[in-house]
Amino acid sequence: MLKRIHNRLGTAGLVVAVVALVAAVAGTAFAAGGLTKKQEKRVIKIAKKYAGKNGPPGAPGPAGPQGPKGDQGPKGDPGVKGSEGPEGPEGEPGPPGPTETVLPEGKTLAGLWVLQSRGVEEPWVPISYGFRVEPAPEPHYVSLAEAGSPPPECPGTAANPKATPGNLCVYEELSLSGFFATFQAGGTQPEIGQYLQFGGVEDKPFPQARGSWAVTADE
Repeated sequence: MLKRIHNRLGTAGLVVAVVALVAAVAGTAFAAGGLTKKQEKRVIKIAKKYAGKNGPPGAPGPAGPQGPKGDQGPKGDPGVKGSEGPEGPEGEPGPPGPTETVLPEGKTLAGLWVLQSRGVEEPWVPISYGFRVEPAPEPHYVSLAEAGSPPPECPGTAANPKATPGNLCVYEELSLSGFFATFQAGGTQPEIGQYLQFGGVEDKPFPQARGSWAVTADE
């Protein structure tokens, strides 16, 4: 009979019919306070027995709109320091460094010199080649007063210092009037440099001079 009711009313109608039947049997108990726990269990049991199986899942619905961006969370704690990685392979050898200590024949070196002195009667300015120049070059000083007739060994200028092979040419770019300079060998090794010694500066409050130099190894 219940099957016929289920076929006619469906699962929901069957549950309502069962509840009504239990209520009729319970009489005043239902009217006073509804079904008892035992009666509820019986109704559920009967409804489950005649309930149909779940149908197949429906197709998924369209995706909903993107929600608003949430607040940024708090900064996390620093992670644990990882272990040291393995040592990498050895790289290719680099090119060899310079090994020459003697300036090659016919090669030229050039540089700058500056004099700033106070309270020294005959100040000195060193000139260092950075290489050995063998044999020791012949020194020449090209002053501003002689700029019109420089020695043939020094065909350059203070802005573009030059020296012919076997010579050191010191060019004067700035010098207070009354200066004169003499050369002194660089200690006992003139092959590595020279000293410029200036005179005529006794009456100058702050003697200043500057220039350039060039040295060319003999051929």
